[in-house]
Amino acid sequence: MIRQEPILAALRRPRTLPKIDRQARTEQYRDKAEELRALSQDVILEQTRLSLLHLADSYERMAKALEPAAPDC
Repeated sequence: MIRQEPILAALRRPRTLPKIDRQARTEQYRDKAEELRALSQDVILEQTRLSLLHLADSYERMAKALEPAAPDC
């Protein structure tokens, strides 16, 4: 029988990315959001356009979530 405890423990551990990786990922998400917004301008079907814009907003939220918290002053 395979023991799953180490695997489950690894899944429960909060993931922290190094600052450089977080910045790169943030830029990737923002680039993807921009790409989706540009693509949505050429789409004829309204529902498809709205879906692309919704995805772009999701990428923006993910980028914002990766931004470092503002330092307390």
